[in-house]
Parts: sequence; structure tokens; C-alpha cells
Amino acid sequence: MNVITDLQDELSFSISNEVRNAVKLALYRTEDHPFIKRAHANQLTKEECLRWINCAGRESRTFPKILEQMLDHCNHQKIREILQSNLDDEYGNGNHEHAHYMHYLQLLDKLGVARDNFESYHEKAGIRLAIDLALSISANPNLPRALGYMLVNEGMTPITYSAVRAALLPFFPNMKATFFDMHISVDEHHVAELYRAVEELSLSAMDDVLFGVMVGERGMAVLLDDVIGLYGC
Repeated sequence: MNVITDLQDELSFSISNEVRNAVKLALYRTEDHPFIKRAHANQLTKEECLRWINCAGRESRTFPKILEQMLDHCNHQKIREILQSNLDDEYGNGNHEHAHYMHYLQLLDKLGVARDNFESYHEKAGIRLAIDLALSISANPNLPRALGYMLVNEGMTPITYSAVRAALLPFFPNMKATFFDMHISVDEHHVAELYRAVEELSLSAMDDVLFGVMVGERGMAVLLDDVIGLYGC
């Protein structure tokens, strides 16, 4: 019995390590994206910064549905608990004012962006593709792929939020960084929990998780492409 347990632990460790390496490489490549580099060099325009706010807000509004769709076809108790905890956090753990999407709307207020302008923002091809990818992969019964996607999506937060925080400061010098710091901390916790979920999978799920990681990287890339104006319509 101990031999079987040890073998299961070894396989789980192997999956986790390979997935961690794949995610790490995806994040390294994202750090080389022109948006991230220009943000840290204070080369983004105010319009580009606010475009990111609009795109990120669209993604934030969609994120609970992504988790809900994953839960719809998740029969693994431990993974369900991890996903449900993440969803509860998205909804503010019962307090509507602390829902993540509400934090985005409050950020709009602090930046002086009218909510009507946010609602009427003309979505271009990049953000639409990013959202469609997320909704499609989470609606598919292949849960390992969705977990791989989620690892990259939430793992990107420290990279993108740190970059945007730096880029916004020249235009909004009195802006407090609490919003960005809080979300970075929360998503770091979510990523750790998602790795726990991956460790519950069998070795046969490895390729699907890695495919999900690739899709997650692709989704973030097209969103950032959109922000720097690659998609004109």
C-alpha cells in the first residue's frame, strides 16, 4: 500500500513540476511583451493605460462565469472545493461591495472614467478573442485544459498589474496602489490553490493541462496586443 501511495505522490510531483515549468516559461514570454516593457519604461500613453482598464474590466466581469462553467462539469471533490473557494472570493464571499468586479468599477471612479463610457467601450478583436477563448475552454468538459488556462490567467496578475501600476502613476500621481497590491496578493493565493488542484489529476491529464497553459498565454497575448492598438476594429 505504501508503494502505491509513494508512486501516486511521485506522479503528482512530476505533473506539478512540468506544469510549473510550462507556466513559468509562459510568464517569462509575457514579460517580453511590448506592453509590459513600455509600461515599466513609462512609455505608454494615458489612452493605452485606460484601454487596459477597459479590457481588464471586461475580463473581470466574465471571470465568475468561467469558474461557474468549470464547476458545472467538475466531479472531483477536492478540485470542486478549490474552484468554489475561488468563485466565492470573486463574489466577495457574500459581500457584494467586495466582489472583484466591483473593485474594478471603483477603480474607474478613482481614475475619473465614467461608468457609461466603460459600458459603451468599443471592444476590439483582441479582447473579444481573449474572452471567447476563456469561455470556450471553461465550457468544455475537459477540466485539465481549463485548469492549465487558469494557472496562466491568474499567474499573469503580478506581471500585468505591476506594469499598469507603474504606467498609471505619471498620469495619476495621487493614485493609491491598494487596488493593484490587493489583487496581486489574492491571485498569488489562487495560483497556489490551482497547483493543488493540478496535483489531484492523473498523469494522463498532463498534455491537456499543458495545452490549457498554451491557450492561457495566447489569450493574454491578444489582450495585450489589443491594448497597444494592434487590432484596429
